Amino acid sequence: MVRLHYLDNLRWISILVLFPTHAAFVFCAGWYGYCILSDQPSDFAHLIAVSVEPWIMPLLFVIAGMSTGFSLRKRTPAMYLKERVMRLLVPFLAGIIFVCPVIAYYALRFHTGYTGSFAEAFVHFFISITASPALNGITGDFSVDHLWFIIVLFVVSVLALGVILGGRVLEFHPDPGRFTLLWLVLLCIPVWLLDFVGINEGGYSLVAYFAIFLFGYCIFASETVLALIEEYRVAHLAAWIALTIGVMGIGGILLDHGEVFWGTSFLHTLTGWMGVLALMGMGRHYLNRSTPLTAYLTASSYPVYIIHQAAVVALAYYIVAVPVAPFLQYVAIVVLSLVLTLGAYEVIRRIPGVRWLIGIGGPVGKKGE
Repeated sequence: MVRLHYLDNLRWISILVLFPTHAAFVFCAGWYGYCILSDQPSDFAHLIAVSVEPWIMPLLFVIAGMSTGFSLRKRTPAMYLKERVMRLLVPFLAGIIFVCPVIAYYALRFHTGYTGSFAEAFVHFFISITASPALNGITGDFSVDHLWFIIVLFVVSVLALGVILGGRVLEFHPDPGRFTLLWLVLLCIPVWLLDFVGINEGGYSLVAYFAIFLFGYCIFASETVLALIEEYRVAHLAAWIALTIGVMGIGGILLDHGEVFWGTSFLHTLTGWMGVLALMGMGRHYLNRSTPLTAYLTASSYPVYIIHQAAVVALAYYIVAVPVAPFLQYVAIVVLSLVLTLGAYEVIRRIPGVRWLIGIGGPVGKKGE
């Protein structure tokens, strides 16, 4: 089976985009709550955040759904479940123990003036789990933080496997090749409707993410569909840019209508979905190649995702106190957090018995890592 390098490239590009996005949250006081907040909020930072959020998680769930299809072609269901446990559940639990407490420590210091030790903050982090029913505290209490994506992807993968196997038993074989361009665009409607169901995270409900995952498995895995998306990549890109500028920029910033682009807004969902179609088409056309650099970024993208938030928050805590222009603070947070995260990855991947805790497979020194 030929490897679709553009999926790998879209994945690591999306992960790298999180560095400027999460750094932007630091300067979004008044719009977002975050672990660290600058006292000099910026419309520019807000624009970065609201321009990225509609599409980034849907794209990653579509790619995950497609990858599941490829995985099940060479793995039995039992092997697939074992791989999901080792690849997702174990790193999630390791991240809760080793990464999230670091984020909480700096959040506790920033929001409460805490001056105690890290060890005491570590204990507080786990004791406070009963006080944080939403598991998304940003002031030092227990939180799964950005790792919500990993545990949701694990649950979605397991549930989707049940749906897939049930379809096989019933001999249900949908033909995605019959999808027209209009039908592909209109897939945003069920995603939008499902946003009204269940817990919302990152702008979409968990049920909507499940549907997006299945779209990736059932529809985007079709060569005919992918060829159609590639053919109309420029039109999708133009529509995505227009929606982002119009809905996010004009409606969200100039008119200060926050509800226009968040949560259960149809325009939010439509903008994000057009971003998915545009990036899939552009990626298939321009990014379907591998180099030593892209191979490295592909291998490191998952561990980088797990580590990066701790680096962003820790550095932001110190950098926002430096008396320089907010833009320089922002650039410093982005650049230094990327360097620190990759440095941590380089150390961890060389430690046998530890590397697998953050999803690094294969032997130490494996090519591409």
